[in-house]
Amino acid sequence: MPDRRVIVVGTTGDYIELIRKRYPARSLFITDPQERARWSGDFPDPSSEILCDLVDSKQVWAALRKHMSTYDIQPTGVACYDCETLALAADLAKRLSLPFPSRHSVINCRSKFTSKRLWREAGIPCPEAALVKSLADAVQFIERLNSPVVLKPLTGSGSELVMLCETRAECVRAYQTLKTRLADHPNRRMYAAVDDSSEGEDPRKVFAVEEKVSGREFSCDFLLDDDRLEIIRLTRKLHAPDQPLGTILAYVLPGVLPGELDIARFQRQLKDAANVLGLKRTIAMVDFIVRKNEAVLLELTPRPGGDCLPELIRQSCGLDIIGANLDFAEGKTIPIPAPEKWQPLVGLRLFASRSGTILAIDADDVRHDGRVLSCDLKHGPGHRIVMPPDDYESRLLGSVIFKPTHPQNIETESLEIAGKLRLELETPSWAITRLS
Repeated sequence: MPDRRVIVVGTTGDYIELIRKRYPARSLFITDPQERARWSGDFPDPSSEILCDLVDSKQVWAALRKHMSTYDIQPTGVACYDCETLALAADLAKRLSLPFPSRHSVINCRSKFTSKRLWREAGIPCPEAALVKSLADAVQFIERLNSPVVLKPLTGSGSELVMLCETRAECVRAYQTLKTRLADHPNRRMYAAVDDSSEGEDPRKVFAVEEKVSGREFSCDFLLDDDRLEIIRLTRKLHAPDQPLGTILAYVLPGVLPGELDIARFQRQLKDAANVLGLKRTIAMVDFIVRKNEAVLLELTPRPGGDCLPELIRQSCGLDIIGANLDFAEGKTIPIPAPEKWQPLVGLRLFASRSGTILAIDADDVRHDGRVLSCDLKHGPGHRIVMPPDDYESRLLGSVIFKPTHPQNIETESLEIAGKLRLELETPSWAITRLS
């Protein structure tokens, strides 16, 4: 009898470990060898994992076919949790005749310019945006708007190399930084050129620029299944005060939309926005800003939100969004908890404030705080921290889930709890040289 498995494409070691523990013998992981090398935990047995270069989709398909034949595996669905692997997941799903967003819709979502061009053509509120093929394009855009703009990678993720430009001079510096950093960026999949994209641009050479939209920022996961759209979770985002633009300090769950924003209209907007990008059936995440009485969409991607959000959701209402994504891949119904089931919680991210190598890190005072439900550290002694724009990942030290006692002062509580983390760094010569 065949071994039935969901194909999980290109995820990280922590997700693999979590899925294996909660859902044993449920998935077949297709893993990048470099990701495997970064992870110190246990990895699946040979029948449950394929290690191969995820840049070459034909090579991955050949490896998957051989693996399924060798171990008599029957794929039951395709799931993905990482932006840079969505296109590969779409390719494999099509070859396997399994449901997943199309490659074309994935590429529409991944491009920070294409998504906004399609939304604006459809009358869906979003920032005005443009492609930046040269420094002149960026300068022309900021001078035409005569207001702050955001320069960012065309296909990036999170806050990496997202830069606020309030003046022409800042725009010039940001453009040069993007041009230098992306030319030799090590993540080949995040910034890979796609020859079938609607714009046909190389994201290492062409960037996106958009107007800076002010207002309260939110994100949400939603489920789209043909004509049915349900919001799974709604989260308010608090920005880190001493970190680069777009860096999130904390997620507040459940987020409460301002009263002037009609929830039914917002759901219709989400459905229209997803459909315009080519999405018909997906669990997706969207980031948006509420400006006056409308939701201005920033980004939509066909996967559930990551970072500390899955654990925040699980502790708030009991829903495991990672497992729900596996169920959805297999066509199962996803029960979404009722509003009264959600306990107000905050997902706090812990950051280093400078470069260096960790000599000691102690979260005991954080864990002993009566508000704290859990504290997860990502790194220990010996970890090297490099600050942006050189590196955006190593500064994130872990996350905390806590129950706020003062809903009106969540940022203050977040900074207070974060301040209890004891971190001792050795500042090496390479960091001193940069500071000088």
